[in-house]
Amino acid sequence: MKILKIFSIFILLHVAAWGATHVYLSNNASKILLVVDTSYAMKPKFNEMKQWIVNLENSSHYKKIIIGTDKALLGNLEDLKSKDVIFRTAFGRMNMDNLNRYTGMKAKKKILLSDGSIKPNGWSVVTF
Repeated sequence: MKILKIFSIFILLHVAAWGATHVYLSNNASKILLVVDTSYAMKPKFNEMKQWIVNLENSSHYKKIIIGTDKALLGNLEDLKSKDVIFRTAFGRMNMDNLNRYTGMKAKKKILLSDGSIKPNGWSVVTF
């Protein structure tokens, strides 16, 4: 009987620790800034990029993904009604000036989905 009580206390402590960790990480999610190159040259790669974004979203527990394009900031990824909103326009070319709008944003990680022609400092570039 004594072993059962000790085991029950052990289980209760673990459940409480997991619960506290979940609450803390949910309230203090780290930010990921994801910028998508929606220039005309990237249009054939939109489906691949969309699948990459879905995979990132599915594998990013306790992370808040802020999404933008080379043209505008769209906001929180989970608040978008559809991933197709990201790829609604395709015109022009992307350059370093397009990324200047994201200079002041605080994010633990900055990811750029592009063709690799631009390699900004402090960004992880995923080429398609």
